[in-house]
Amino acid sequence: GVELAGVSGGDLRTLATDLRGRLGGREGVISLFAVNDGVVSFVVALTPAAVASGLGAGNLVKSFLAQIDGRGGGKAEMAQGGGTNGDGITAGIAALRTAVNQAAG
Repeated sequence: GVELAGVSGGDLRTLATDLRGRLGGREGVISLFAVNDGVVSFVVALTPAAVASGLGAGNLVKSFLAQIDGRGGGKAEMAQGGGTNGDGITAGIAALRTAVNQAAG
């Protein structure tokens, strides 16, 4: 996961889509977070190989929504949303990593 400043939610989605494409056939989970004027935006994108292994972005975001006081969701390959607690991003990224590791088991 990466935290960016001053990047819009739409730009996060574009960046996540580009990074996912660069991973090609490899398993990968991309998580990007940004804070703008106290509002947290996030995108979690998975490569097709990661989805095939049983991971789902819509499920993974549930692991960190509480840390950022957020809401969001999506499909297996991409999920997005926002929150109000930028101070929770570091803990949110840690929770997401734990969720990915547990799911990949």
